[in-house]
Amino acid sequence: MRAKFKYGIKSYSGTLDGINYANYAKSGVVIGRMIPENRTITAANISMGEKMIKISSLYEATTDLYKEDLLAYSKKMFRLKPFRKNIAGNGYSVFVKMIWAASKDPDNPLDIMSLTADDLNVGSYEQIETVKVAVENGYLPKVKDYELFENSAR
Repeated sequence: MRAKFKYGIKSYSGTLDGINYANYAKSGVVIGRMIPENRTITAANISMGEKMIKISSLYEATTDLYKEDLLAYSKKMFRLKPFRKNIAGNGYSVFVKMIWAASKDPDNPLDIMSLTADDLNVGSYEQIETVKVAVENGYLPKVKDYELFENSAR
């Protein structure tokens, strides 16, 4: 089905008439999903929401140079064969992927619920200090010239 919006709107993100819309402008795609009538908020939903708030606040606390590295890295990552058919992400989506991978590290897991910007500033998260270190720790896939992404998160 192909949806058309009124008044020359080419894309839309948000909720309208019981449907959630997600706009992926770079790909020229808008995805619509009906909101379930009997939806209930579970403990897993609450936990995921709290963790995403923590990740978002940590991302905001990182330096502009680190965010530039994440963005440049994301452009390379989404050219890799396993990611080519996916909707291209951005620096923030790569950061989220990295944090979730770090939280599942068997040797030194990152506790998402304990993330704070203050800890970032004192260097407590050295396993994600730079994009290069995150790649070397296996949290992100290797891309060409990943060694160049050495800007610190703090």
